[in-house]
Amino acid sequence: MGVVYRATDLKRDTGVAVKLLHPYRASNSVATQRLAAEGRAGSRVHHPNVVAVLDIGTAAEGTPFLVMEHVRGRLLDQLIQLEGPVPLRRASAIVGQILAGLQALHDAGFVHGDVKSGNVMIDSANGADAIKLIDLGLAHAPDATDATEQGMVSGTPEFMAPEVIRGDGVIPASDIYAAGVVCYQLLTGTTPFEGGTSREILRRHLDDVIVPLSLRCADRNIPSALEHAVMIALQKDPAARFATAAAFAAALAAATPAIEPAALPGERWATGSTRTSALRRTSLELPARRLRASLLRIPTSAATADTRPELGARRAAVR
Repeated sequence: MGVVYRATDLKRDTGVAVKLLHPYRASNSVATQRLAAEGRAGSRVHHPNVVAVLDIGTAAEGTPFLVMEHVRGRLLDQLIQLEGPVPLRRASAIVGQILAGLQALHDAGFVHGDVKSGNVMIDSANGADAIKLIDLGLAHAPDATDATEQGMVSGTPEFMAPEVIRGDGVIPASDIYAAGVVCYQLLTGTTPFEGGTSREILRRHLDDVIVPLSLRCADRNIPSALEHAVMIALQKDPAARFATAAAFAAALAAATPAIEPAALPGERWATGSTRTSALRRTSLELPARRLRASLLRIPTSAATADTRPELGARRAAVR
């Protein structure tokens, strides 16, 4: 859509980022509306976990632009690619900051619309992770009716909520689902549905059962309460998810142990294969997994009892 320059605000003597549409995009109504949406959300929401928009304008030749704070660090998906699954407390803290930023957006009447690890900056230079939501180009008010929403479905397939895929529109619960995908990715190193074409991934969000964390990474010894919180956020029915981003953050914080659990030894399934690797293949290769939905059903209420007693049935179903 455009290009981003690093620049200096001479009045404040601070670094900024300047985003401009490509000149050939300036007459594209969808592109200009998305840039305007990013400007509205970033200028009205003032929160340490949301990138700030400092100025909005039009260059002399008619090209729209935004001036934003310059965010240091790297993208969260780069961290996951390099380091793989992260410790439980770190993952919970990172997602907690993402959810804090989302709650600020929702309170201001906006939905991010494209939450993913590639739209999260993480700066660990000072010994603690500082998280910033970026790229608000799909941010909008849920009742908006601009050209970007007329029969169009936008987003990143691996992180899109079922209702968005169906074309029902983006709502705060859609951001909560996407944040659940990010949390799942931080804890397992992969998104719930990875591999295949975009169309296949979208269909799996609609129809397929998500492999629980305790089966996807059995050797991590992920507490059942933490798994339960993530799986609530990933419910296909938006009404069954957490009511707010803040409620999801609170559940994560309460379910995360103070000390990292000791890893469990990987159970051998076959020569050179552990349960974890076998389940990763299972999630990609078995179309019949939808038939096991009744065995893998996850409770839809945060008040539901611990899910650990169900794990025996889940493991038997996968075997």
